Formats: sequence, C-alpha cells, structure tokens
Amino acid sequence: MRSLHPGNLSKRGRLLAAAAAAGLLITGLTGAAPVAAAAVPGSATGPTGQTLTVSNTENLAPKGSTVTVRGTGYAPDKGVYLAFCAVPGKAGEQPTPCIGGADMSGITGSSFWISNNPPEYAKDLVKPFTVGADGKGEFELNLTVKATEGDIDCTRLSCAVVTKADHTHFTERDQDVVVPVSFGSGTEEPTPEVPEGTVRHTVTRTFDTAARTVVVDPADSRVHTITSPGTSTFLNTYEGASGERVGEAVAITPTTGAMALDSAGKRLYIGHTGSVTVHDSRTGEETGEPITFTGSVGHLAVDPAAGRLYVANQATKSVSVYDTATRQPVGAPVVLPFAAFGLAVDTENHIGYATYVGGTVENGGVVYRNVLNAIDGATGTLASTLSLGDTALGSQGVAIDGKSRTGYVANLSAGTVSVVDLAANEVTGTLPVGGNPKAMVYDNATGLLYVARLTGTTVAVVDPTAGTPVIDAVEIGGSPTALALDPARHGVYAVAGGEVHLIERQVSPKVTTSPEDTTVTVGDEVALTAAAEGTPSPVVLWEVSPDGGQSWNTVADSADATLSFKALAAQDGYRYRAAFSNAVGSTRTAAARLTVTPADDGGGTDGGADGGADGGATDGGTEGGTDAGSATTSGGSTSTGSTSTGSTAGGSTAGGSTGGESTSGGSTTAGGTVGGSTTGGSTTGGADTIGGSGGGLASTGSSVLPLAGTAALLILAGVAAVVVRRCRTATTA
Repeated sequence: MRSLHPGNLSKRGRLLAAAAAAGLLITGLTGAAPVAAAAVPGSATGPTGQTLTVSNTENLAPKGSTVTVRGTGYAPDKGVYLAFCAVPGKAGEQPTPCIGGADMSGITGSSFWISNNPPEYAKDLVKPFTVGADGKGEFELNLTVKATEGDIDCTRLSCAVVTKADHTHFTERDQDVVVPVSFGSGTEEPTPEVPEGTVRHTVTRTFDTAARTVVVDPADSRVHTITSPGTSTFLNTYEGASGERVGEAVAITPTTGAMALDSAGKRLYIGHTGSVTVHDSRTGEETGEPITFTGSVGHLAVDPAAGRLYVANQATKSVSVYDTATRQPVGAPVVLPFAAFGLAVDTENHIGYATYVGGTVENGGVVYRNVLNAIDGATGTLASTLSLGDTALGSQGVAIDGKSRTGYVANLSAGTVSVVDLAANEVTGTLPVGGNPKAMVYDNATGLLYVARLTGTTVAVVDPTAGTPVIDAVEIGGSPTALALDPARHGVYAVAGGEVHLIERQVSPKVTTSPEDTTVTVGDEVALTAAAEGTPSPVVLWEVSPDGGQSWNTVADSADATLSFKALAAQDGYRYRAAFSNAVGSTRTAAARLTVTPADDGGGTDGGADGGADGGATDGGTEGGTDAGSATTSGGSTSTGSTSTGSTAGGSTAGGSTGGESTSGGSTTAGGTVGGSTTGGSTTGGADTIGGSGGGLASTGSSVLPLAGTAALLILAGVAAVVVRRCRTATTA
C-alpha cells in the first residue's frame, strides 16, 4: 500500500489523513441518547480586525442547513467571497475546495460575492456592503451549507464558513476569516441495545371521550367506538393507522353498550333494549330492519363465515342465534339459570361460548355456579356445559383460540384465568393474573392473551405457556372495561374512563442481513448492505471503527440500508456495521472489514488520484489549477501548465489544451483548461485572461458550467485567473 506520509499526499489527501488520524467520522458516540441540540453560534476575527459570525456551527443537518452569517469590520473597497469551504491545511493557504460553487442565480444561497466596487460586468451579480458609522463594511446573509458535494465530504474534512478576497485581488489573504462548523449524523443516535426480538407493549395513542365500547376492522384498518356524551349516543369511526376521525359522528339509538363487527360483510351490530340494529361500517348509517325481541342486549358476538349472530339477552337470561342474512332466529333461545356474563364465538368450529355465575342456597349455605356453555351455531341449541368451580370465582370474560380449541375464562373474584380444552370439555389449567380479570382478547398469531384487570389501571399481557404467565402490564391510567383486538397489526384497544387506548405490541429489530467483508481499490465505490425486521419498522444508522472494533463512531447521513462511498487509502482495515433501532431498542449487525488496495501507480495514481481524482473537478481546480500554468518560460519558449500534483485538473489536462494565447517577444503562454473551463485569450496589455474554474469559489465538481458571458466566468475564475494574468506579465517583462 502506498505510504500515507504527508509528503506523498496532496493537500486534500493530507486533510483526509488528518481527519482519519483524529477519528474519522466522529459525529456521536454509539448508543448515545437522542439530543435535540440547540444552536451554537460561532465567530472568528480576521487579519485586519474584521469579524465573521455564524448563527449555528454544530450538529448541522448533513443534507442542508441555512445559517445566518454576519460580517463586520471589512474594508468596503475590497470585494470578498462568502462561501463554505474546506479549512486550509496551514496558515497562509486559501480556504478551498468549496461546496456550492458560485450562486449565479442568486437563489440557492450557496455562496455570495460581496463588493461595493465590482467590475462593470458584475454590478448585478454582487451583494453590496453596508457601510457603518466607522466606515467599515458590514453584511448579513443567509448561507446554505451541506456536508457533501462531489468528492468534497465535510464529515471527513474540516470545513468552515469563510470569507476570502474575490478574484480581483485573489492572492491577498487579509480577507480570510474562517468559522469552522460540524455536522450531525442526519438522524437520531441508536436507541439502547437490547436482545433481538425483545417484546414490549406500550400505549401509543389515546383518543375519544365518553366511549363505552370499541371494535376493530382489520381489513379496513378502522376503529369504531360508541360514545354517550350526555343524553346522546354516537357511532364514531377512526383510521387505525393515524387515529384520525373518518367522517362525522353518526347519531344512533341509545345502546346498552354491546357491539360486534362483521368485517367481511362491512356490517356493525349494535345492541339496544329490545333490538339489534345493523349499520354499514363504512358510513355508520343504519341498514334494513333491526332484529327485535323482548329484553335487552348484554353481549354480542358474530361468526361472519357461518353467517351467525349470537345475542345474550340479559332480561330473559338467554342466548339466541340469528341468521345474519335473513335476520331471523336459528332455533329457540337457549335459556340459562343466570344471565350471561361473557360471550365469545369459535369462528373455526362455529360454536358460541357463554359463561354465567350465580349463587344458590344449598344445605344452609351459598353455593356459586360458574359454568361455561357451548351453543351450536348451526342449530341454536345448547351443545354442552362445563363447571368451572363451585366457589366465588365469578367466571365472566371469555376468549377463544379456535385453532387449538382452547378457551380462556376470566375468574373475577379469584384473580385467575381458567384454561379449557374445548374439544374434551375440561379445565386443564389455571393462570394467575391478579387484579380481578374480566374482559379478554386472544391473539392467535402471537399466542398472547390480553386481560383487562378491573381493580387496577393496567391490561395484563399473558403468555399461557410461560411459567410466570403475566409477561407485561400496560398502564392505561384507568380501570379497563372493554378490549378489542386488531389481529392484523397485533394491537389492542382498551376502553378505560371513557377513553380508548391503543396498546401496540412492539418488537426490537432482528438482523436478517449483515454487511460482508469487502475488498476494493482506492477510488472504487463501496456498497455495504444490511437489513433487519421489527415492529415498528426499524431505522438504520451505520457505524465505523478505525481501530479494529475497539471504538465505534456514527457515519454521518447514513440512514439507508446501503452505505455507499468512494474508498480512500486511509480506510484500509476499517470495520463497518449497521445499527437498527426502533422504540424498543437497537440491534447491531456483525462487522464487515473493508480492505483497500492501492491503484496501479503506472497510470499516475499518486499524482492523478491526489491531484486529480481526489480533487476531481473541485480542488482539481485548486491544486491542479494552481500549479497548472505556474511554470512559465520566457523568450521563445512555450509556457504550459505543469502537472506537479496531478496530471489532470478537474478532468482536463492542465495546460494541455489551449484556451487562448497571447504572444509577446516570441513566447507563447497557453492558458490550459482547468476544472473544465477554457482559458479565454487576449493579447498582452489587454483584458485579463480567465484561466479555469478551479481554486476559488467555483469548486463544484462540474466539468462545464452553463454560464453566460465573461462576467459569470470571472466569478468562477479563482486562482487560475490570477495565475494567467501574472504569467503574462512575467512573460511580457
């Protein structure tokens, strides 16, 4: 590998090496908590006492930030450029290359030419100084800065907001004022690291007031609630993803608070005293005639595939089955000894399950009956009963796993949940959950049971297979009375104190693709890829280690699954990894090692890469541009730009193509193409010749700038204009 001794590097290369030595890409420590950084102003004083102040100098957005720049104490008779450039390697060197080039439109704000006595052609291109009471020039402008452009990368280089003398006195360094700035990572730092697949439940949204019950339509991702503010009752619909209300609330007949949804048929069933009304779930409007009967609705459950609706009638202590197509009863009501306290349906096997609890006096004492009743949906008849216990269990809520034919019954007083083998019709276990459980929902996909605990303010998350079944308790700030499951997104909506709380199941990222070890040549494009899955979807931020994995730093502006960049020699041996983060925590991939091999030196790699490729069309205009044309021969010899740091400057041969000649005393001075701009010719004593676009404000990386006229070119001229002018003077002399 080629040595990184400063003597073997161009100025840009030396800056890169210095940045690497200082800890390349340090924008934040791994795992740090996100911090909303306040603006940090900065200022600097120039050689003649002028002051440059920048409104914010730290943690700027890599893709673009606007800062307010104020200058005071400047000589009003000398024009300056205001730009964003690399900090010079040593005192006395001009700040270059610069990002943004010359703002010829006057609207990008990437750079400014400030002058009170510009050449005639530039009067409409400059911003004037304001002259203060002390006779000094002042200005205040909004400058747009960004971290990268072409080969310039200010996350790897030290960059600054600067002023420097304009091209009319470009070699003077007394207008150089430098205010360094730094960039943030472009995203928040990774969340604290946790094991892959860590599950957490949290309330992510609270909405509605005076809510009584809630159902979820997973097909439409919509949530329906019934509210009873005052004496009125309304049906409300919300977008599940955003929580935004859909349409207006629909006034409905006062309800007992029972509701069920047929998602496939887009029908909502709402229970009242003496009836069940049917509503279009898309509009909320009532459709067709209601189902009527004597009594009042306590619970509703629907089996869409079988076309059956189960109605628990509190007044008549019965459960009836209705055909949803005809809205007629299927068989006679199933009369129970006590009113049903819980109702659910096995949609896999088309059986309804109702619990009741009641006490009777036997032999001088009270005996409690806790019974689970199975009702055949096809016939509307009682299929079986199962005693859950003769003590004050208070069996109420029911949840069904139809695939495994397992039932769960909440025992209010006992603080337990009975596990029932529905096929065998027997109790097979008891889950201690505490807190007087009542309403429950079961997520078949995750195998989790959610239990509303009436005497607390939490919803218990229960894993029936765990030794300690309660794996989480979600605080909702009130006593939960109703639950609804969104099976598509594994979210649970809980009603408590009239509010609806969305409890989301969140899972930390699990890495599915790690970056691979990569070998490239200097200047090659590197592309490292990683992927992970999690809920919510994780974001990615790349990290780099310059010391074999001992320390890790954030790569600026790297929030993408693929990290792409051009390989530098200094990056040989660096290790890269991706950190995936979501609300639960972060997970990091395995590290990939980058091997960077030297390019073929036979093609002028050292000179070309450092002076040409490294600089490209940016400081190719400075290093390739400053040296190009610097060697002159007087008296009958042809003077061309030498290639001291690179055989090309900005992609064009320095001095290799003649952009115009002036002959004096038999000598010819050829102004080469520097940075893609061609030297315009004139005779000695005529107008100054414009060399290239390198070195000054115009380090844009573009080989051709669509500028019209000499005035535009002069702004871009930079060093090359001065070099050509001085060369001609020397030749003429």
